[in-house]
Amino acid sequence: MERPIIGIMGNTYMTQPGLFDSMERAYQNSCYVDAVMKNGGIPVILPASAVMERTEEIMGICDGILFPGGEDMTPSYYGEDPHPAIQVFKPDIDEALMRAGRYALEHGKPMLGICKGSQLLNVLMGGSLYQDLSLKGPDCIRHLQLGRRDYLTHQIRVEEGTRLSRLLGSGVCMTNSMHHQSVKELGKGLRASAYANDGVIEAIEDQDGLMVGVQWHPESLLESAPAMNHLFSDLCGRAMERKAGSL
Repeated sequence: MERPIIGIMGNTYMTQPGLFDSMERAYQNSCYVDAVMKNGGIPVILPASAVMERTEEIMGICDGILFPGGEDMTPSYYGEDPHPAIQVFKPDIDEALMRAGRYALEHGKPMLGICKGSQLLNVLMGGSLYQDLSLKGPDCIRHLQLGRRDYLTHQIRVEEGTRLSRLLGSGVCMTNSMHHQSVKELGKGLRASAYANDGVIEAIEDQDGLMVGVQWHPESLLESAPAMNHLFSDLCGRAMERKAGSL
């Protein structure tokens, strides 16, 4: 049977002015593409503009959806105005992400959220975010690491009996960390499946096996922490089950 198609939500950036002036490009990081390829899926990058204009057609080709990292989440989606500590956010990108998430929910398409993608899943389900971890309190550890992305820099505790524990094992696990926002109030139907030692929620999941979200960047840890491959093979496996069930 052919492999499942995993849609990877795209982002945009403006090139620096040069010989041909600046221009906007649609893109996604190669490490997400490689992680899906390595773990059983066919990756397809989904440009935000295409998702906005042709939601049914674009999302309909996908068996599963990967929501990657990115800029901050637009705070109006969880009912807040921008705090002075918030950084860059892109309302147009976030509207495409939310539209894709709603489609995936309605059609039962498995989802994996990474960093901002995990925060997006929480907001999609009606939850909220800390716009900056300084707002959580003074005792947060450093969650925005210096150095290489494949470095393992702090501990998390994976909760027993969760889907995440079946993938990574329960108890202490080391991760990388590159964020300054995090889940505050959990969305409806979600549970926290991992915490940092300072209480920051590091992973979420739903009860139906449709959503898994992690706050760290497993796509950069496939060699330094090989168990992180299981997050991507799980997404591809869930997508394959859905694909087989629809044939």
